Amino acid sequence: MSNISRRQFLKSAGVAALAVAALTGCKKLPDTDIPDVPGVTSVDLRVLFVDEKGNPVGNSVAGVYETTVLKDAKKYDPKLIPADKLPKGYELISEDEVDIISESTPKIAKVPVKLEESKPASKSKIFLTLKFFNGGVADRHVEVIANKVFDLKSNPNERVYYADIKDSLLDKCKDIEPDETWQSYLKIVDGGYEATVWMGVALKG
Repeated sequence: MSNISRRQFLKSAGVAALAVAALTGCKKLPDTDIPDVPGVTSVDLRVLFVDEKGNPVGNSVAGVYETTVLKDAKKYDPKLIPADKLPKGYELISEDEVDIISESTPKIAKVPVKLEESKPASKSKIFLTLKFFNGGVADRHVEVIANKVFDLKSNPNERVYYADIKDSLLDKCKDIEPDETWQSYLKIVDGGYEATVWMGVALKG
């Protein structure tokens, strides 16, 4: 040992650790084929989630993601963060790499996130009254799904047509023959829209 410097010894130990890791199937660093050997190939990284102004998002649990990176890494790729590790209800602002702050222990990377944008609905729920031409048959109140989205706030005179609800209506009420010329204005109610005009139908057979 006296003929080997401390630097040479540590270097040899690192090479040996890599060899052992490769032979024993050690886990790899994220998005690489490099064995994850703490202190040799990798270091711990604490990802802190922040908003657009750099303020922390979430708490000490939900607002943090612990991982490892290459020992000499200067940047971190936020796309490596599993979706279920992001704060609930948030998404990445950008997929661009962020700087790693190496002065701290563990190292830190601040990843900006924002509230998920709500996805527009593709269908609307319609409450409809069916009146039967057949004598003695009581009105039927049904809930159907229109194959379009209505926005009465921007277009209060928007109408729903038979073609918009045909598939849903016939799936629910297989015993009727509807008026295919039907159309109606709508009004906003709890849970969807109500057709202001009833639909005339006949029982089959």
